[in-house]
Amino acid sequence: MSDFLREPEPLAPGKCRGIAFLLRGLGVISLGALVAVAMPHAWMERIHERIGLGSLPELPMVAYLSRSLSLFYAWIGVLVIWTSFDVTRYLPWIRIFAVSGLVAGALQTAIDYLAPVPLWWLIAEGSFLFLYFGALAWLTRK
Repeated sequence: MSDFLREPEPLAPGKCRGIAFLLRGLGVISLGALVAVAMPHAWMERIHERIGLGSLPELPMVAYLSRSLSLFYAWIGVLVIWTSFDVTRYLPWIRIFAVSGLVAGALQTAIDYLAPVPLWWLIAEGSFLFLYFGALAWLTRK
C-alpha cells in the first residue's frame, strides 16, 4: 500500500490528459447537483414520478437528504476539478479516489439492489461507476 501512495512518478502526457478529462467530466456532472440544492419540492416530486418511482414524500428527512447529498456531490465536483489541474502532484490521491470509487461502486450497486430501485437505474449507475473508476484506476497505474 505504501508503494501505491509513494511520491508519484511522471506519467505520460497522454495519461495525464486522460485523467484530467475524466476528473473534469465527473466534476462538471457533480456540480450539476447544485440545481437540486435549491430545487422546489414540487419539481423533485415531478421528476421522481416521471422516472417511475412514484410519489415523493414531503418529509423533513427527504428534503434534508436530497439537498445535503446534492450539496455533497457539488462539493466533491469542485475538489475533483481542482485536482485535475495538477494530476502529477495529486496522483496518490487520484489513485485512492479510483480504487475507493470501485469499492463504492460495488456497495452502491448492492444498495440499489436492496432499495430496490428500477433495474434500469441499477444497471446504469453500477455500469457508470465501474467503467468510470475502472478507467481512472487503469490510467493511474504504474
